[in-house]
This record gives sequence, C-alpha cells and structure tokens, in this order.
Amino acid sequence: MVIRDAARRLALLVGGAIAATVLAGGLIGVAAGNGFARSAATGLYLVGCVSIVFGVLSGIRGPLRPTEKEDELPSPGALIGLGLLRTGVRRASPDERADSLAAAWLLLGVGIALVVAGVLLDPRTGLT
Repeated sequence: MVIRDAARRLALLVGGAIAATVLAGGLIGVAAGNGFARSAATGLYLVGCVSIVFGVLSGIRGPLRPTEKEDELPSPGALIGLGLLRTGVRRASPDERADSLAAAWLLLGVGIALVVAGVLLDPRTGLT
C-alpha cells in the first residue's frame, strides 16, 4: 500500500515535470519561430541536465552543514553547501545526511527521466 502510494506520487511528479517542461519549451520555441517538438525536446534536455547537476551537487555534499540561528531562515546556498564560512559549521545528523541523499537521488531520477523524454520527443533522433 505504501509503495503503491509512493509510486503514484513519483509518477505524478515526473509526469507533471515533463508536461510543464514540454508546454513551456514548446510555446517558447513556437513564439521564437521554431518547431514545437524540437523546442519541447530542447526544453526537456535543458531542465533535465540542470536537475542532474543539482542532484550531483546535492549528493556530494560533505558531512558539514552551516550553523543556523533560531530566528533566521537557512541561506539558499545551504542546499549545495555554500555559506559554510559565513555562519560557522556543524556536523550533519544521520537524518540530514539521509534526506540529502534522498533528494539527490530524486533530482537525478527526475533529470534522467526528462532527458529520456527529450530523446523520445526529439524529431532529430528518428524515434518519433
């Protein structure tokens, strides 16, 4: 039951990312005077590669995290380990390390799915 619900949520996440990227990339490409399929595939390549890069950066974070004050929000750079010297450092808890690796695998998986969808949609690959 739990695995089925998780698989459904993952499929909705990946499907939503693919649909939004195809729509945005295709419309931008058509507005620029290019074909819809090629522009949508290019958008899928771009967003997929960015997702893969963020997944790798998130996955190779070391065991140190920036210290956070109670009344401050974490810095945006804390996701990929930036801002360590500005606020000091502490060791990450095992839960934080597990969450970091789970986020990395999710970003990598979504990125790979987007790139594969781009290959399947691209008219230059001959797979459509």
